[in-house]
Amino acid sequence: MSNLTILKTSIRSYENLFSLNDLHIASGGLEKHRPSLFARNEQTKELVKEIENDRSTKTIFALKTIRGGPDISKQGTWACEELVLSYAMWISPKFHLIVLRAFLAMHRNQPQQLALPEPEKKFTFEFTEYELQQLAWLWFAFKRGVGTFQHIERAFNVLGSNMSGQIYGQAYEYLSVLRSTNQILNRITSDFDIDQMTNWRALEHLRQFDPKAVKIDF
Repeated sequence: MSNLTILKTSIRSYENLFSLNDLHIASGGLEKHRPSLFARNEQTKELVKEIENDRSTKTIFALKTIRGGPDISKQGTWACEELVLSYAMWISPKFHLIVLRAFLAMHRNQPQQLALPEPEKKFTFEFTEYELQQLAWLWFAFKRGVGTFQHIERAFNVLGSNMSGQIYGQAYEYLSVLRSTNQILNRITSDFDIDQMTNWRALEHLRQFDPKAVKIDF
């Protein structure tokens, strides 16, 4: 399948399905736009049923969620093209238009001419040194929380717990937020050095974080 890129984010494909997690990142990664929320939507369930009933073979899924397994890159929510477009519209008409044009360009084997969003508004704030340190520690606590949920997610899934879906969401669907906040905090604390004798020791965790990591230590 041809490669698809949305707003400079590469969208992975697997078994003729596209990664909704990658689409989520491309859209801005807001909590309210998590793929799991879209998948639980009743209208989405009805659309999935219609798409799968319309297909000649019932072995092809319109929507697939993979949890666990040896290949971490295949974990997440995957959807057919129709559902990808529906997910994009669920996020916003503007994002839907961007995704639609990307698919049209991909099918025509043409370079994708995407309508980039308007530049984000910028704001200026003043922080005390202590407040910046607290933000660094807040990120570290967030990272440990994600790592902890990843550590226990498989056990809850094996046990058949009704909380396994929520734990999976906490373990993997906030990775884009963890990465983006790491970049932001590294940028606004770039003038400070790691100091093991003060609260700036939190910077060691901030600086050593691998933004490409999927498995998070805790």
